[in-house]
Amino acid sequence: MREVNSNQSYADKLVKLVPTEIVGAYMVLSGIIGGSPASSSTPDGMSNVLIIVVSIILLALTPIYLLRISHVKNVIQIVVTTISFAIWVYTLGGPFNVLGIYYPIIASIILVLWQMIVPLIVQPKEG
Repeated sequence: MREVNSNQSYADKLVKLVPTEIVGAYMVLSGIIGGSPASSSTPDGMSNVLIIVVSIILLALTPIYLLRISHVKNVIQIVVTTISFAIWVYTLGGPFNVLGIYYPIIASIILVLWQMIVPLIVQPKEG
C-alpha cells in the first residue's frame, strides 16, 4: 500500500510521495514525443501540443491512480503527490519548455527543496 503511516522512515515516506509510475509514464511518452529540453531535434507544433496534452492527462490521472490503484485515502497525501508530479514535469521541461517558462536552475532548486520538505507536510496515518 502506498499510504504514508507513522511507522515509516523519512526515506520511505519520501518514496511514497513521488508518483513514480506516473512520472515513468510521462518520461516514456515525452521521449516518444520528443518533448525533452535535452532532445537534439526541434519539436514541431504537433509535438508541442502532444506534450502539453499528455502532461495534463497524467496530472489529472495522478489523484485517480492514487485513490483507485494505490488505495490512498489521505487527501493531503493525494494533493502533495499530485503537486510532486507537476514539479517533476517542470524539472524535465516538457510543456513548461514549450510555453517558454522552463528554467533548469529554478527547476532543480524547486525539486530539491520540495523533496526535502514534502515528507514533513504529510501527516502520516496512524498504524
